[in-house]
Amino acid sequence: MLTHMKLAAPVSATALIVGCAGRAAEQSAGTLEDRAAVTEVRTKYQAAYNAGDAAAIAALFGDDAVSLPDHHGPLQGRGAILKYFQDTFAQYNAAMTIVPGDTDVSGSLAHEHGTYTIKVTPKAGGDTVADDGKYVMILKRGPDGAWKIHHDMDNSNRMPQTGGEGERH
Repeated sequence: MLTHMKLAAPVSATALIVGCAGRAAEQSAGTLEDRAAVTEVRTKYQAAYNAGDAAAIAALFGDDAVSLPDHHGPLQGRGAILKYFQDTFAQYNAAMTIVPGDTDVSGSLAHEHGTYTIKVTPKAGGDTVADDGKYVMILKRGPDGAWKIHHDMDNSNRMPQTGGEGERH
């Protein structure tokens, strides 16, 4: 009996762990609707960026969002994010392609990481600069059910330009 109990405890514990892990995996995968909503936010972001539409980008962020763009200080709140993109698009035409790597949804939070490529051309004239890098995005579902970007961060795979060639966005 004691041997049977010693064997039963690890088997029961293993079954409990496997069962919980299965439920955790289901939660982290999110529903198809949630994953589609995250994809929609990413798609709208890329389209707005390529159109130079700062207001459409800012609308994808929550009121209290934080953005951490490469080679720039933190942006706190939707207003600061809007101003950053207005300033950027006043100076540059840009074309970006985003390639998601992994997207997970758990409850009211989602996170994604991936890569991007970008080409930026100064409106005042000058050479087009190409860049590539990676990003992390955290989204939060609001009380209305809408997914908004809560935090995002991107960084280049390349070293910053030097020698007075100007700031890169």
